[in-house]
Amino acid sequence: MAKRILYVANVDWFFESHFLHLARSARSHGFEVALATHVDQAGPRLAAAGLELIDLPARRGRLAPTGLFAAASIIASDLMQHPQTVMHAFGLFGIAVGSWAGRRRRYKRNVYTITGLGYSAAASTSNARVVRAGVRHVCAGVADGPGVRWLAENPEDLSSCGLAKAVEEGRTAIVGGAGVDPDLFAREPMPARPPLRVAVVARMIWSKGIDTAVEAVRIARERGVDVELTLAGGTDPGNPRAYSPADLEAFERAGGVRWLGRVEDINGLWAQHHLCLLPSRGGEGLPKSLIEASSCGRPVLTTDVPGCRSFAKETGGWCVAPESPEAVADALCRIATLDDLEAHGEVARTVVLDRFTEQHNWEIVSAAYNALAGWPE
Repeated sequence: MAKRILYVANVDWFFESHFLHLARSARSHGFEVALATHVDQAGPRLAAAGLELIDLPARRGRLAPTGLFAAASIIASDLMQHPQTVMHAFGLFGIAVGSWAGRRRRYKRNVYTITGLGYSAAASTSNARVVRAGVRHVCAGVADGPGVRWLAENPEDLSSCGLAKAVEEGRTAIVGGAGVDPDLFAREPMPARPPLRVAVVARMIWSKGIDTAVEAVRIARERGVDVELTLAGGTDPGNPRAYSPADLEAFERAGGVRWLGRVEDINGLWAQHHLCLLPSRGGEGLPKSLIEASSCGRPVLTTDVPGCRSFAKETGGWCVAPESPEAVADALCRIATLDDLEAHGEVARTVVLDRFTEQHNWEIVSAAYNALAGWPE
C-alpha cells in the first residue's frame, strides 16, 4: 500500500508559503500527498505541484473560524477511505479539526505542528483568555495521545499548550520554523550607509508591532539618526487587529516610512536593506521573515517573546522588550554606529545554514512520519 500524507491547513496560501517544500520532499520520497484546506488563489499552483486538494468550508475572520465541524467531517471521511494515512496538521485550526476528525474515527496517527498561538496569545482581552484556555484543552485533552507527534517552533509553545506529558514521553521535537532554501535566499553585500535601511516583512497586523516600528523610527530620527523604515507585507482583513491601507498611508506621512504592500522578491528586498526588524507582541512560532532575512545575511532586531528571542540569541541579533518604541529606538541608535554590521549578518547566515533550512526541517518531520507508520527510513 502506498505511503500517504494528508496535510491540513487553514488556507492554501499559508501552506504554499510555509510548507509546500514538505509536500515536495514527501513526493520525492515516494509519498502520495493530499492537502485539506480552504482552496483559494493558490489552488492551481498546489495542484500543479502534484497535491490532491480537498476543499474545506472553514473561513477565517474571528478568533474562532467558522465551519470547523464541517471541515472535521470532511477530514474524517478521507481518513476512513485511506486508513493508512499519516495526517499532518498545522496551526491551531489544523490541530482542532484534525483532532476532532480523528476522534470521530478513533484515528491516532497524527503529527501536529504548532505554528504559534496567534492573536489570542498577544492580546489581553477576555475573549483571548478564553481562547487560550480552549487551546490547552484541545491540545492536551483532545488531540494528544500515544500515536501523536508534536512539532513546535519554540519550546514555550509546548508548555503553553499543556503538552508536558508528550514532552516527557519523547513525542515532541523543535523544528527551525518553516525552514528556508538558502540557495533562493542568498547573501548579498549590504548597501552603503547612511541611511540605515530597516525593513519589517510581515502581515500588516497589530500583533507584529507595526505601530511600534513606526514610532521607534520616529524617535530615532528625532535623535538625529539617519534611519529609514520599509514595511513589506499585505493587509489581512481576516485578522481582528489588521491595519487598513489608510492606516498604513498615515504611517508613511510620519516621515521616514514607506509601505510597499506584499513583496514577492524578498531576496531583492534584503539586498537594499541592512537590518530586519520585527517588534512582535507575541503569538509567534518562529517568524519566517526572520529566517529569510538571516539567510540573506541580514541580522535581526526583535522582541523578547517566544520564538523571536531564541532566534535573535542564536543568530547574534538583538532583542528588546515588546511594546516599547523607546527600546527599539535605543537599539536602532546603537546599531547605526556599528562598523561590523555585515559581519553580524554573516554569523546569522551561518546559523541558518546549520539548522534552519528546509532540508533540516524535512529530516525532523520525516522521522515523525516514519515513527508513526513504521515506514522505513
